[in-house]
Amino acid sequence: MDTPTVHPEPRDAWLVPILRRILAGDAVERLLAAPGESLWITAVRRHLTTDAAILAEAAAVTGLAIWDGAPPDEAARALVADEWARRFAIVPIELTASALTIATATPFDLDCEQALAFSTGRAVRMVLASPSAIVAALDAVEMEVGDQGPGQPKSDDAAASTADDSIDGTIIRLVDSLISEGITARASDIHLEREASGVAVRHRVDGMIRNVRTLDADTGLPLVSRIKIMAGLDIADRLRPQDGRMSVTIGAGQVDLRVSTLPAAHGEKVVLRVLDTRAGGATFDSLGLSEDALARLRALLDIREGLVLVTGPTGSGKTTTLYAALRAIQQRGVNVVTVEDPIEYRLPGIVQVQVNTRTGLTFASALRSILRQDPDVILVGEIRDAETAAIAVQAALTGHLVLSTLHTIDAAGAIARLDDLGVDRYKVAAALKGVIAQRLLRKLCESCRERDETTPGPALGRWIASTAPRWREHGCSTCGRTGFRGRIAVVESMAVSPAIERAIASGGAADTISDAARAGGMVRLWESGIERVVAGTTSLAEVSRVLDIPLPPATDALVRRARESLPAFPTRRITAALDDFELVEPG
Repeated sequence: MDTPTVHPEPRDAWLVPILRRILAGDAVERLLAAPGESLWITAVRRHLTTDAAILAEAAAVTGLAIWDGAPPDEAARALVADEWARRFAIVPIELTASALTIATATPFDLDCEQALAFSTGRAVRMVLASPSAIVAALDAVEMEVGDQGPGQPKSDDAAASTADDSIDGTIIRLVDSLISEGITARASDIHLEREASGVAVRHRVDGMIRNVRTLDADTGLPLVSRIKIMAGLDIADRLRPQDGRMSVTIGAGQVDLRVSTLPAAHGEKVVLRVLDTRAGGATFDSLGLSEDALARLRALLDIREGLVLVTGPTGSGKTTTLYAALRAIQQRGVNVVTVEDPIEYRLPGIVQVQVNTRTGLTFASALRSILRQDPDVILVGEIRDAETAAIAVQAALTGHLVLSTLHTIDAAGAIARLDDLGVDRYKVAAALKGVIAQRLLRKLCESCRERDETTPGPALGRWIASTAPRWREHGCSTCGRTGFRGRIAVVESMAVSPAIERAIASGGAADTISDAARAGGMVRLWESGIERVVAGTTSLAEVSRVLDIPLPPATDALVRRARESLPAFPTRRITAALDDFELVEPG
């Protein structure tokens, strides 16, 4: 016995009772028995009825209006990606602050309604249109975009899928204005944070966050969507963090931006990192280091093999210092390969590898492959895990110069961090050639700085004489009334001497290693900062804001004994408990 053919239910099965009102006899049963995706399209193609007849009856039954064929709203078109419109066979025709209106031939498609409501953050309103009208409208939009020609790219990212005439002009101008304002204000980061009352715009300038203005809450979603489109991100995915890049033209120059989105309570937060192309071409001479620090750094990079680390918190200029080191090393005519996440600046003459965890290209796996590429110098953007640390140390032990970064508070702390990652101390002692700890201090504005006549307190008086010339911030139009303009680096450079190597191999604590480094001439971060105060480059208050004041010797000894007897007790807690009693050193 033959098995009867079972056809899948058509997408517009909701039309069955409506077609029964229009068609005579068993016409509906014949439609259901015939293979086909759409009852509507099949009925019209067979001349059983017309689009107008179905629309009139469907409107009477559902109470929905019929689309009059008016051109779709540009903002609505920009908010709904073309692939989504094709997938659900809809035309986005109107956009307001609270609702998106679409033309559809399947008004009871819950998947479509839920997906659009979720991705746009608006209620979805529907009007009826025939399948042929929807296809014609989508094709017309496609042709309109195509007519712009291949010579008129919409953005520098090939993934961008919108142009100035396919999104609300107000939002386009707003995004352009926000980026331009941020770059003009010398912001390193532009923050767009959606709050209950609106969208807060903040700039990070010289390491400090400034509140700029608050935009209307209604601009939040289209603002984020516009930036996502420019960066080649998925505007429909609002639940996962995303990262991308884009380039914009400001005046006669081009600026690269790194875009990061993060789902938050009131909507996605967006941070635009302004990638200063000058950092990619930085040299040691351009870092503004003191002569002594510069000499120690150059001596450290004269080595041909081993591990050199740059440490400090996020935003302390580690990447700029590493690129300056690469440019100095590149002059030797060596093969340099980097593995980074992300690649912030493109360096000519250097092979740069972008980490991609989704494809399995991690720091560790990339590093293994790089070792088979005959490198002389390897830059690892960051040592984050035990596997990467082990491979980097092994590469340093087998004749390569390896440069990388760690997040530690000082130079000596790098050894403890590698210890935490499980690298054997004897390997660290043999591989490590030097550590550069770094911070950035704001520079006093030379247009308005003024003499600081105040007397330093007892804790600061140990480090700077009350008669020493000092300057402080005042504020003018040149510096945005902050008193500071630009930043400079202060560093402590620890070259691994035989004494330090023995201390590392024997399991010495960070204090012991630091003492050995200072005996060999290392200048601590704090001391480097004080040198800048005496030189008039920054203020004593700025150094105190960024760096911890070293403890007097007697207090330092107490802290070390407390640390040895209470290893789990935080050092900062011990220090805080002693501060009030050690303003003046005893004896």
